[in-house]
Amino acid sequence: MTTDDQEPPVDCLETDEDWDELHPAIRALKTVCRCNNIKYRTIERAIEQGARSIAQVAAKTTATTGQCGGSCTPRVQNMIDLHHGTSTPTAPPPLEDDAWWVRKPSGGKQ
Repeated sequence: MTTDDQEPPVDCLETDEDWDELHPAIRALKTVCRCNNIKYRTIERAIEQGARSIAQVAAKTTATTGQCGGSCTPRVQNMIDLHHGTSTPTAPPPLEDDAWWVRKPSGGKQ
């Protein structure tokens, strides 16, 4: 068997559908946050205990707070959405042009 013919390892679950196809017992043991070694079941338990945001899940589990900068954040957000049946906004609201924290262009120097 050549390297091109090999199946990807079970750990390489690219899409949420890949995760959904797993038996619940197997899915529970899969690592979601690799930096902090947080398993699917640990995050699922935090959500069942009332975590409704990424920050609340991070406070209970340390998922999304690793050295990578939170590459598992979309998967954790999807888990929250699936459990609570809602989609929370992941992007901040648009900035207002006249907000005090928005840098204004300097007019004099070019």
